[in-house]
Amino acid sequence: MSVLQQLIDVLSPVPDGPDRFIGANMHPGGFRVYGGQVLAQAVSAAVATVDDDRILHSQHAYFLRPGNVRKPIVLQVERARDGGSFSSRRVVASQDDKAILVSSMSFQKASVGDDFQPVMPQVVPPDSLPNERQLSLEAGRLDESFMITTGEDLDIRVVEPVDWNNLEPREPVLQAWMKTTGPVPDERRLHQALLTYMSDAYLVDVCLITHGRKYDDASWQVASLDHGLWFHESFRADEWLLHIVEAERTGGGRGLARGSFFTRAGRLVATSMQQSMIRRR
Repeated sequence: MSVLQQLIDVLSPVPDGPDRFIGANMHPGGFRVYGGQVLAQAVSAAVATVDDDRILHSQHAYFLRPGNVRKPIVLQVERARDGGSFSSRRVVASQDDKAILVSSMSFQKASVGDDFQPVMPQVVPPDSLPNERQLSLEAGRLDESFMITTGEDLDIRVVEPVDWNNLEPREPVLQAWMKTTGPVPDERRLHQALLTYMSDAYLVDVCLITHGRKYDDASWQVASLDHGLWFHESFRADEWLLHIVEAERTGGGRGLARGSFFTRAGRLVATSMQQSMIRRR
């Protein structure tokens, strides 16, 4: 099995009773479950309970406890509402009967309205950039137990890579091209789950680099607190997406960051916001 197929399987939790699903873990040797994985599994579980003509347009989630990579994840869906054009779902992801994440999602029937979006910044194209796996291998710092941005499932190319071994305070912006390493079946749910998985990357990091801090500094406590994601229009996760991440505010032991996903054609297809805990132990 390819690593990409493994990711697709992990992001497709298995039905286990009425509106109940069981999910596996992508990195069973890691120190915790990657938050983007649970966010994406919640998306897949919720989508499975909604009519096909209703499209996911937003997700709002809170991370409650760190996930254990050696235990399966139970996802229970609550059908909060099915209206004339909108549907709402609530998903609780748990381990050992304790919630690790709660997520609310909204779906809408296809509709037409005014169209506006910001212009995509001009950046170096992905073809001329090395990917994060290549850079990690060359630097001898590949962490094989927790390969979120350096695995063989995603191709991630940062426009101005971060040298975590020689970190200095820098502008609070990260720009990264992202896509899967191979083609993905033409299922809207799957492409949305994959982008959700990607959307958790770099939102904490951009708040750290603003102050020249390393994510593995033992004197600091770092964790994601909540996550918001909005889908604007259709896209493919197996085609290049430019993820622009910017720190909005740090203070009070927290950091707030915003992410924007653009296609190569310049269409803004998704927006994310995340608040993280960044405080001295």
